[in-house]
Amino acid sequence: MATTRLTIKNAVPTLHQPDVSGARRVGSGLAPLLVLYAVYSLVRFLVSDRGPIAGGHHARSVLDLERWLRIDWELDVQGEVLPRAWLTHAANWYYVYGFLPVLIGCAILGAWKAPLVFAWWRRVFAISLALALVGFALFPLTPPRLLPASYGYVDTLLRFGPRYYGDVTGSSLFNLYGSIPSTVNVYAAMPSMHVAWSVVAAALFWIAAGRRRWATVVAVVHPCLMAFAVVATANHYVMDVAAGLAVLLASIAIARRWGDRFEGQLPSAGHRI
Repeated sequence: MATTRLTIKNAVPTLHQPDVSGARRVGSGLAPLLVLYAVYSLVRFLVSDRGPIAGGHHARSVLDLERWLRIDWELDVQGEVLPRAWLTHAANWYYVYGFLPVLIGCAILGAWKAPLVFAWWRRVFAISLALALVGFALFPLTPPRLLPASYGYVDTLLRFGPRYYGDVTGSSLFNLYGSIPSTVNVYAAMPSMHVAWSVVAAALFWIAAGRRRWATVVAVVHPCLMAFAVVATANHYVMDVAAGLAVLLASIAIARRWGDRFEGQLPSAGHRI
């Protein structure tokens, strides 16, 4: 009887014996993710030196290809957005706060609610990060907002805020508002990982929310809104978005083959999108 009472007592969490397994799982799951993102940001900065030389030439090539494909929608999108102040501000704020904060939040939910799924998508994230860095190194690209004024694009973040990448003096969040040198690679536009990683965030959210109908709607709408925001703010071309999604699809294919080869099996279809 004493043994039974002791077992029951130890099995029930109390204020003096908090259940920290969930917090540990989230912490251990997120730590590699944050390290990877820090390395990603550093490498992006280290390969930025070719940007001022090749970025403009590549931008003209991208615009020529878009015209040929008839997907040169950037100026048309800005033409619809700029006359509507509320929509311009919404696009700016979604670009800034709908990316990294949402990605981290959904990663926390995934690591907490579905650790096996989170681990698989973390692998996809790592592969896509490596592929994106290759793209940034080999194809530096001047984003629309930094092209000469004759192209007609407006840097909405600089003009209306929040000044995510800096004001006219170069002061921004990334350099503690002028306190330290900036480490931003403004020529890392191709591919657009804003949209690709928004898909990853949406997938984690959808699984963590139990695949409910409303969660499906949110998971579909979020990457679409991000795609709109990156174009409306003149931070990316349509081709950047397409390239980011291609990188994501390639990463998923590699992750599946990697899992089949080194682990024998991946999470079942019910655990993935």
